[in-house]
Amino acid sequence: MLELFLTFLKIGAFTFGGGMVMIPFMEQDAVNSFGWLTHREFVDAIAMGQITPGPIVISSVFIGYKVAGVLGSVLAMGAISLPTFFYSIAAAHQLHRLKGNRRVRAFLRGVGPAVVGMILAAGFTIAKSSIVDLWTALLAAACLAAIVRFKVDAALVIVVAGFVGYVLM
Repeated sequence: MLELFLTFLKIGAFTFGGGMVMIPFMEQDAVNSFGWLTHREFVDAIAMGQITPGPIVISSVFIGYKVAGVLGSVLAMGAISLPTFFYSIAAAHQLHRLKGNRRVRAFLRGVGPAVVGMILAAGFTIAKSSIVDLWTALLAAACLAAIVRFKVDAALVIVVAGFVGYVLM
């Protein structure tokens, strides 16, 4: 239980840039380091989390549940949220002053590219398990084009892709 709590506390503490950045951290610990989940279970947890509010954080609840039941899910959720809670309280008080601080701006300028790399790593992780043949590769490309080029709402893309997957199976 302590290992689970500390793992998600670390993930929450070192995540800058949103939930997608958590994916490589979670995969490294839950799949590679501790073996709490198989790679397929991990990808399924991320995929299922996408239909809920706070999708990546919800995946921590699933992992916690797999490791230690309801108590594990509560610990994982609390641990992953705790650093952000404290960051928000600290930042809210100092936000106006920090916006103009050149060191803070320099730090964020360095963190930005790291966030991009982490999100690309998350995409790569999910793609490895999800794109398994020509049809899934074409579906992924069509979804990417729909969202990036044609600005189709992501919810509609998910529903249509799920339907296409259902029909192709």
